[in-house]
Amino acid sequence: MNVLMVEPGKVPYAVDIGEGLEALQAAVGGDIQAVYPYDDPVALICNEEGKYMGLPLNRALRDDEGNIYDIVAGNFFLCGLGEEDFTDLPADLMEKYRQQFEHPEQFVRIAGKILAVKQPVPSEEQEAQRAQMAAQEAQREEMRLDDSTDLAFDLDVFLRQHSDAYADMHPDFHEEKERIADELLSGQTGKIRMRMATVIQEEHLDVEAGPLLNRIAAYEKEYGISAYSIYQLDLSDSTDDLRFMSLDWLEKKGLPVDRDNYQMVYATELSPGETLEDIYTRFNIDHPEDFKGHSLSVSDVVVLHEKGSDTAYYVDSIGFKELPDFFGGTRQPEAKRDVSLREQLDDAKKQAAKAEPKTPEKKKEPERS
Repeated sequence: MNVLMVEPGKVPYAVDIGEGLEALQAAVGGDIQAVYPYDDPVALICNEEGKYMGLPLNRALRDDEGNIYDIVAGNFFLCGLGEEDFTDLPADLMEKYRQQFEHPEQFVRIAGKILAVKQPVPSEEQEAQRAQMAAQEAQREEMRLDDSTDLAFDLDVFLRQHSDAYADMHPDFHEEKERIADELLSGQTGKIRMRMATVIQEEHLDVEAGPLLNRIAAYEKEYGISAYSIYQLDLSDSTDDLRFMSLDWLEKKGLPVDRDNYQMVYATELSPGETLEDIYTRFNIDHPEDFKGHSLSVSDVVVLHEKGSDTAYYVDSIGFKELPDFFGGTRQPEAKRDVSLREQLDDAKKQAAKAEPKTPEKKKEPERS
């Protein structure tokens, strides 16, 4: 069936679609609705729930006086009307409605009234660029799906190998792998970091987990995800004298901020524009329901996971101080996508053996207001 397809932001075009219900639904992305706003023997077929689904607004429908009475959301097409069913749109009506819907429209509300602003007709070059961008975005989404699936598989295998509790809690391998992949796709790497930290701390797997943590960091960098983790001193007797002490006090005593004395108690996504001060306020005034630690206090450490690297900050009596040596004085190398888990582990061990301790310059941090 030859119809006139009208997409948001695009010039209308003729296209052949199947005549069955599934083909019509595929053309508009869901259940169809047929309306008959014109005297001509044509039907306008659109998505019945386009507005509820939040589909982009497309074109306005106007009454005889030119006033807007409805706006179609999402793709729609115009077809002809046969005696009992939809049919090809005749050539003369194809041209008539192509001209009527030629200009894409944007909608604004002024003084309580919705106005449709006609947009310039995109040139062939612009259309080609837009199509190329759409193809690139589709390719990128496909690549991210593959990356998420691969990483989810390896994370699940690692957790099952090293944690009987995890394996007992998640007996369905495929279901858990899909859940981890969904978390990656939605940018919830904080949940994954927290899950990993629990097993790492219980089983002392810092070295073994290094390659996977690197891959999580590389994934975050590749897809623009930022997260943060909160570390607090463990409850052993050896940390009692360190709890709630300022960094200046530790330095005077010659005591380092030792990563081995800390446990990760929370990890979550870092919202755009969220600062260390915002994190401090949130974890003192409005704790997340699943946060089990104490209110963020002096001697705690906040680690920002941004652009593929980790930066640790000591919560001091005034402001925050960067801790370049919290993770051993070196940044973890980014893992390459095509390197196996065993190769990454071997490489990490070699780099650790060759690494020389360095003392980075301390940066001046903003004071807490």
